Amino acid sequence: MQTSKLSFEECNLTMTTDVEKLALDWQKRLAVECPDQNEAAKQSIILWLLGSDSKRFDLFNPKELNIAKQAMEYRWRILRQRYLGLGRERAYRNLTTRLGSLVTLRNQIQTWVSLSRDRQRSVIDVLQEVLQELLQNDNYMQQQMADIAKYTTDRRLRDALLFASLEEYCLRPVRNQPLLAYRFVNYLRRTQRGGLTQVPGRDLIRLVSEEVLTD
Repeated sequence: MQTSKLSFEECNLTMTTDVEKLALDWQKRLAVECPDQNEAAKQSIILWLLGSDSKRFDLFNPKELNIAKQAMEYRWRILRQRYLGLGRERAYRNLTTRLGSLVTLRNQIQTWVSLSRDRQRSVIDVLQEVLQELLQNDNYMQQQMADIAKYTTDRRLRDALLFASLEEYCLRPVRNQPLLAYRFVNYLRRTQRGGLTQVPGRDLIRLVSEEVLTD
């Protein structure tokens, strides 16, 4: 049986009233909602939900604490609905299907592919490259991966937590568009500088950027 690498105490969770109550509430909830997960997995999920900087709860006013609770609820819903308990391939397929369904992003990618020489590439093919680029270069996701590695040694659970973190991050709204749409523009810029694309870079990036920035 896989065990969590770090306990609550080892992760330096400062058990203020709010943090302790949140942890206990989630322990009770996970016992009901995912009885098939062992105790170590449940503890790891709670650590992931609370985040690495638990001291921030000490600074929250009631409104901010409520927003934090809603964010935890949202992350848990993503994890439970599409990733928890699934094998890596199926979980990853759920991720790409979910992100590939974003209308703005799909239109961007289809525009890019139609203007390139390699018109056989699918939306999912390009999306996978964008996600790989994001995991390798985005500071937030790099930190998420480092944190998740501290929470659990269970490979399947690590994948589930990572994919849930990635989906939540990619869907964050920026000027009424998902953050992933902006990351796609960054991907185009990087690949164009590296000579990897076969499209008129400046014109295409301007076209896609204008589409993303349209409110």
